[in-house]
Amino acid sequence: MYKKARSLAIPIILMILVQQISLISAEEINVQWEYTMRTTFIRNFDMFDYFNATVGYRTRQDIYLNDSVNYEDFYAQSSRIYLNMAVNDSSIIDALGPIKKYKDCMDFRMNSLIRMLYLDINKSILSTATRDKVCDALGKAKYWHDEPSSDSAIFTTENHQILYHTSELLVGQLFPGDIFKNSDMTGDEKVIHATPYVKQWLNWRGKFGFSEWHSNTYYVEDIAALVNLVDFALDEEIARKAAMVLDLMAFGFAINYYKNRYATSMGRTYDDSHVGTPTHDSVSEAVWIILGIGRHYASNGNNMAAVALATSDHYAPPPIFELIAQNATLYCESKERHNLYLSEGDKYGVDYEDDLMYWLGLQAHLAPQTIEPTFDHVEENNRDPMTLFGPQILMDFIKFMAFIKGLSLSDYSQTIKGITQGIMLEAANIYTYRTSNYQLSGVQDHMKGMNGAQEMIWQATLDDDAYVFTNSPGGYTHGLDQFFMGGWKPRATLYKNIGVIQYDREVMPFEAELMIFLMNLFTGFKFYNHAYFPQWAFEDVYLTDKWSMGAKDDGYVALYTYEPSTWVSDYELQTRGSKNLYVVELGDKDTYGSFENFQDAILDITMSVTPLSLGYDISYTSPSQGDVTVSWDEPMYVDGIEIDLGDYKRFDNQYCQQDFYTTRTIIEHEGHYLELNFSNSSRYYKAP
Repeated sequence: MYKKARSLAIPIILMILVQQISLISAEEINVQWEYTMRTTFIRNFDMFDYFNATVGYRTRQDIYLNDSVNYEDFYAQSSRIYLNMAVNDSSIIDALGPIKKYKDCMDFRMNSLIRMLYLDINKSILSTATRDKVCDALGKAKYWHDEPSSDSAIFTTENHQILYHTSELLVGQLFPGDIFKNSDMTGDEKVIHATPYVKQWLNWRGKFGFSEWHSNTYYVEDIAALVNLVDFALDEEIARKAAMVLDLMAFGFAINYYKNRYATSMGRTYDDSHVGTPTHDSVSEAVWIILGIGRHYASNGNNMAAVALATSDHYAPPPIFELIAQNATLYCESKERHNLYLSEGDKYGVDYEDDLMYWLGLQAHLAPQTIEPTFDHVEENNRDPMTLFGPQILMDFIKFMAFIKGLSLSDYSQTIKGITQGIMLEAANIYTYRTSNYQLSGVQDHMKGMNGAQEMIWQATLDDDAYVFTNSPGGYTHGLDQFFMGGWKPRATLYKNIGVIQYDREVMPFEAELMIFLMNLFTGFKFYNHAYFPQWAFEDVYLTDKWSMGAKDDGYVALYTYEPSTWVSDYELQTRGSKNLYVVELGDKDTYGSFENFQDAILDITMSVTPLSLGYDISYTSPSQGDVTVSWDEPMYVDGIEIDLGDYKRFDNQYCQQDFYTTRTIIEHEGHYLELNFSNSSRYYKAP
């Protein structure tokens, strides 16, 4: 259902020069796995005994369930089991194929199948034949990269890590005394193996936030795994911390969702959920169930995360989040930080070798501090490089160039860090400013000039479809159907309703530039940057050679481009070359009255722009904020005050003040108090 970028770190030229390595799939074994499944499931603790789920939450669960059972699709079968309805056996059996052949994304299906088995323990909806086939597939499945048998699976991204660890933990609980064929481990041993991995992943989220921050795609998988842990983990620490991580996600939704859209920067996302005809976030159904914001589509009853939430009796979001979500629709100014900088491993006690999985979760496979441990991991575990960073030839090429230049792998990686470190999801300082009529949100000054993979850097939003952002495609994402996400990262500097976004990059060593040149030569690609500005989504549009302005409801947006630009469609404004400057300003009826008055104020702006060897020197007077100055390397000043571009606290807004790398989150609003303490697994809630 969800696309996976298997080649996140592959320079496209290498994909052209070599044929993709075909991985050997595990042979399907037809011998029945002998199993003895748990027949009862009882826990001696309750996840929300100190508060009641809101009526709205329970109602939304019921609505989604009633829509979901109308679907024959795979994930929806959990809804049918939950409601004691007959299932579509063929959709369940069809889902076993990738598990038997050890294909990528098999962990999506494993988590949902395990959920079905747990739900069915006291219901017996599954037929004996179907249950036997499911148990047989799970008994022969592969749950981590260190188990034998070849595979084509990605294990190391953030969402895959928790999906595999959750699967192993919960399947081990189901079959405690049985021997799992692929690992030759008992179920009890699998629980022992998975438990520290699960706890480590949960603690990382509590300390550092998400590597795939605010991903409208991969949060779906995270939610499904976390709800499974809340519902079925026998270890109370795991179950409670999983609920706490879900709470942190709910808080992030509440302060970043705007008019049914997850309108903020994203660590990993895809073109098809942002570009062209009206779309909606994959995670929107889950957000709707949790908070009552966003939008429910009756035609989307097969959503992995939403099904898990709708069939859960043990997770409920604390009521404070619904209150915050509603309150924040009028106004919210929020700062938050996710992840570590590559240089901060020693500072925060995250080792580049012993804690390699943390860094691989940030896609730091080829970065200077981690490239050598990554290559060792590939060789020691007999992994195919394709499942981490690219084909073998890429690994050989880097080794060869390091040898030719007399450099270590780490030192050579540093010379081409625009590529090798660029794809890393390094520390993200996210700023969100919202009024009742618009929202501006993005990641501040993030890895400027480097080549990313699937990031969305910033977005100005008036409603579900009327929103604007910019991008500079090329590099890893070109050729992977990604032309609006990822690519060359700008220096984005945002303050309240204004933003200055500069695109440029340093010249890299000859072989890296040659690689990029050949890529362009073979594909016919020419460097450009572009703005997504869907004219069809606005009620009124006014265009000049430098400014594009739109109005929707009572909100207004204006986008300036310095270099000459051309409309190539009714939603894409394109500029040739890799260098450009964009300026965005938002306004509304409350401030300007009519859209015409907003236009006049914008057109009165005099831009002073001087191109530099890297970026620009920019100075202008905003009609709403006063004098604005910024360049490629210097701070941003607005009305003479230096703007805080980071490093931010973990949370800094009217609801929560929490320093980064602390384990105690306190969220307060209208007398409601929530405390999440990852140090002692405490989830405490108090209502007025």
